Amino acid sequence: MNLIKKLPRLFWLNILWLIGCIPVITIGVSTCAAYAVTLRLADEDEEVSSMRGIAARFFKAYKQDLLQGFLILIFTLACGAGGYFIFKAFQESGFNIIKIAVFAGYVLLAFVFNMYSYPLIARYSNTFVNTLRNSVALFLQYVNSSLKTLVIVVVELVILYFTRYAFFVGFVILPVVIFYTVSLTVKDIFVKLENPAPVEEETEENSED
Repeated sequence: MNLIKKLPRLFWLNILWLIGCIPVITIGVSTCAAYAVTLRLADEDEEVSSMRGIAARFFKAYKQDLLQGFLILIFTLACGAGGYFIFKAFQESGFNIIKIAVFAGYVLLAFVFNMYSYPLIARYSNTFVNTLRNSVALFLQYVNSSLKTLVIVVVELVILYFTRYAFFVGFVILPVVIFYTVSLTVKDIFVKLENPAPVEEETEENSED
């Protein structure tokens, strides 16, 4: 129900994302900017409660994340190219259980590196290498919620792949829906990291009692 209410804003954001992707080399930048909005949508932020607010936040993030967005796009494309060559090599020599396991492991590793990198760039200022490290660390630290989100994203990607044949209808809304799906998980993780439980204070209070 929450997603349905936000569909008009997600549709508008998807249009902005597509516009931002037009130069092609800015797909990563546009995706990071879209995450800057979906993270706030997931958090019910008043800043993105209107179409105007969404556009303002998107283009502000777009300017801020130019370099990092470009770097993460190159990294994602490299991961995709590596997966393509591995798949082709295994396909030519014939698949078996071991090769399927190796390919599946590679795909999972690529997701681990990329899944949180885009929202991390959208939320924090950091070096590119540290962003990749933090993406892996977050995936492993919150592995259960990460895997659940990953399954949903894979299903959405499969839907996106097949809808591209229907006059690209899938691109009208699904990309940003995927970003929003990840943001729902990431938002809670970021809140926990930014507002850690006062463990030390609680320990002191218990010792005094």
